Amino acid sequence: MSTLVQQSCAPRGLRGLAVLVTGAASGIGRATAERCWQDGATVAALDLDLRSLGETMQRLEALDAGRYIALEADVADPIQVRSALADLARSLDALYGVVNVAGIGGYTGDVAETTLEQWGRSLAVNLSGAFHVCREALALLRAGGRGRIVNVSSQYGLLGGAGSPAYCAAKAGMIGLTKAMAVDHADEGILVNCVCPGPIDTAMLAASGRSGERSKRESRRTATRLLLGRPGRPDDVAGVIAFLLGPDARNMTGAVVAVDGGWSAS
Repeated sequence: MSTLVQQSCAPRGLRGLAVLVTGAASGIGRATAERCWQDGATVAALDLDLRSLGETMQRLEALDAGRYIALEADVADPIQVRSALADLARSLDALYGVVNVAGIGGYTGDVAETTLEQWGRSLAVNLSGAFHVCREALALLRAGGRGRIVNVSSQYGLLGGAGSPAYCAAKAGMIGLTKAMAVDHADEGILVNCVCPGPIDTAMLAASGRSGERSKRESRRTATRLLLGRPGRPDDVAGVIAFLLGPDARNMTGAVVAVDGGWSAS
């Protein structure tokens, strides 16, 4: 019996609720989409990579085709996001959760070396993307009378990193956006929290490790930062996100939770 089938028999804290997950085609986003599905949610999975999103869809449709909706959009493009959320609104009356995972990495050099294009694209995807999605999803959250938003930042939103000023700025901005939204929407019963993963064993981490000398310098500088001695797994982050979406996090909003193997403590 597959892990997915076994876990589908577990208690379902999101049964009957709908959750939108961005960046759902791979990595933390895919793991989060699968975990929400396992916990009973109808999952609206959004990504720019429709082919890889189809692979996620096939895994879940094999078990329950009625609880999965695929949406294609570049979160950096507000017009595409608006169109995707309009499509979603035609399928659902309300949303309970939004999880903003979509992001890009890569070393760009210091501020003199980082191009305007690199700066703009990093902020557009890693920060403005969450703003676009939340802005369009808010009406669906309000329709449900309550809700949860979980934004995915990074350990580099808490601490500086070499050769990545745009990424660090965007991820720090995600923490600020989380806190501002927590203040704005608490009286509506919409709780907004943030997770900060450290190195996670994903294709994005592997790609950043191939970024030449910049990557090697940062690896040497941070060689002892992981107290647990290894990168985490996408499921490790998805589990914390599931907790923040679930009933036991009812007294949490504006929180920033490090899921970084001890990186920010060392």
